[in-house]
Amino acid sequence: MDDSLSYLAALLDRLERHGFMIVLAQSAAEGLMRAEFAEPDLILLDVVMPGVDGFEACRRLKASKATRDIPVIFMTGLTDPKQKVAGFDAGGVDYITKPFQIEEVLARINTHLALRKANRELQDMVAALAKAREDLVRNEKLAGLGAMVAGIAHELNTPIGNSLMAATTFEVQANDIDHHLQHEGGITRKEFEFFIKNAQLTTEILSRNLNRAADIVTNFKQVAVDQTSSQRRSFLLAEVVAGNVLTLQPTIKRTPFVIQQRIPDDIMMESYPGPLGQVLTNLVNNAILHGYDGRSVGLIDISASQNGQGWVTLSVEDHGVGIKKDDLARIFDPFFTTKLGVGGSGLGLHIVHNIVVEILGGSIDVVSELGGGTRFTLTLPISAPVR
Repeated sequence: MDDSLSYLAALLDRLERHGFMIVLAQSAAEGLMRAEFAEPDLILLDVVMPGVDGFEACRRLKASKATRDIPVIFMTGLTDPKQKVAGFDAGGVDYITKPFQIEEVLARINTHLALRKANRELQDMVAALAKAREDLVRNEKLAGLGAMVAGIAHELNTPIGNSLMAATTFEVQANDIDHHLQHEGGITRKEFEFFIKNAQLTTEILSRNLNRAADIVTNFKQVAVDQTSSQRRSFLLAEVVAGNVLTLQPTIKRTPFVIQQRIPDDIMMESYPGPLGQVLTNLVNNAILHGYDGRSVGLIDISASQNGQGWVTLSVEDHGVGIKKDDLARIFDPFFTTKLGVGGSGLGLHIVHNIVVEILGGSIDVVSELGGGTRFTLTLPISAPVR
């Protein structure tokens, strides 16, 4: 955009000979329209123009979603430093002062085109990383759901098995009574009393085990809803911890390790139980995979306390091999793992850190020494920030 046609012609000739495709505009209004339509990679903008000046034109370019990211270089004969400040405030990225050398113009144009290309590549990389992160979180959730399905099947096996055994035993007894009544002329009082006692015992067994099964289903249903929706709600911390530990039972029961829960029954939180459960699952799995690697016995202690300032401290501690001092400062870094190629992705603790900080609104610290075990401590607000 420029008010001098002769100046534009000279500039056009030099730039076209260097391989640039040029779109011309002789006023700010025309330039704004052409920029919206053509979406150029860079705009050379004269400051002094009839009607709307270059500063206002630049402000309008930066106010439009279609043109706000296009770099603007001002071309002017003005040398007042205040004018340059005004141009940068309006959104310009550089100044070329007339009279100019074409080599300088080309150098500045190429520099800002390269910067814009690099910026686009960086934005694409950020978008790709954001998508990768979403995929990782989604995969973590799917893995959690897989463990949950295995957990509910495993936990329901006992009460359903007991109920089935009691029902089939009672069926045999009922058939015996029916046979006596139909083919042997009746039963004795003693046989009838024995049958009644067995019926009462069977009813008690069925009731106890079916209630147990119903409780398990209710618990897993809540954990599933939490982990898939990541909704904010009120909950008792002890119940959420117990529910998530229950989903880990298929994994734990294949190991010699024990999980101990020491959570006060009265800690009520307004937070995100799904992400919190994901954190607990990762920390427990980390203790099994790393803390007790190569060991045949171990305790994983999950404890919590509440202070009077609206915060909860939740700790997951093992008494395993510990973490080397050099590794301690890097364990939350993405892709850092001591088990690369043998089951460790290096993403578990990175995801834990991000969830604790960005979703739960808290912080996480780790204390460890070789041979002395590891303790992860979460400091979480009773009321998490609303997302």
